[in-house]
Amino acid sequence: MRIAKFFGLGLLALGLSSCRSGALSAPVAFDPMSLGPAGATLKKYFDRQDAAVARKEALVSTVKIQASIPNLEKKGAMVAEKTVAPNGHISYEMKSYEGDTTIKKDVIGRYLSSEQETSETPSIGISAQNYRFKFKRRDRLGERATVVYELNPRKNTVGMFKGELWLDEETGLTVRESGKLVKNPSVIFKSLEFMRDYVFKNGIQYLVLQDSQADTRVIGKVLVKMEFEEPRVVAAH
Repeated sequence: MRIAKFFGLGLLALGLSSCRSGALSAPVAFDPMSLGPAGATLKKYFDRQDAAVARKEALVSTVKIQASIPNLEKKGAMVAEKTVAPNGHISYEMKSYEGDTTIKKDVIGRYLSSEQETSETPSIGISAQNYRFKFKRRDRLGERATVVYELNPRKNTVGMFKGELWLDEETGLTVRESGKLVKNPSVIFKSLEFMRDYVFKNGIQYLVLQDSQADTRVIGKVLVKMEFEEPRVVAAH
């Protein structure tokens, strides 16, 4: 359908916004402790980025994907296997699918292809070089005490977003990212919003839920929800 090409661009932007490290420009001088007591958690987050060590094994997880275009009464559900290689490259293998073929090809298919493509591009992740941080509040997500920071991108670049970063107060690990892309990849889009939840278990931090919504000028809302099982560690080929 006509929207497919442009929706793929939107998913590409969402994929870019999920990249976890890297910078757009020269290092920016920013002391997280300038945020007061809440800066200690953010410093732990930055320290973890600096100390990150490349894995030697791949991570493989089962993902359940639900997508729909409510205005067209089209929907579909897929079960796939996601593999993250030690170098960060992502690949998917479909295991089963039920639903409309348009959703399979033009929504879920393009979503997965876009994420695979963006895993091979330079990252524009959440860093002091790419974002301005502001303490917003303390909150809880389940049993986890968190510190929530407001994020504002330093540049209005495709893939950057304005929103929130939730960090575990004790460890500095990411609990949630949410927001709205600051630059739409096409005039077809009115907005692109998302939320991603993470957990840390058995020494691995991984994405457990991603919920995204694209509001388009042609077919209305396009919804995609992805739920990830705990990944297993396998030897890299």
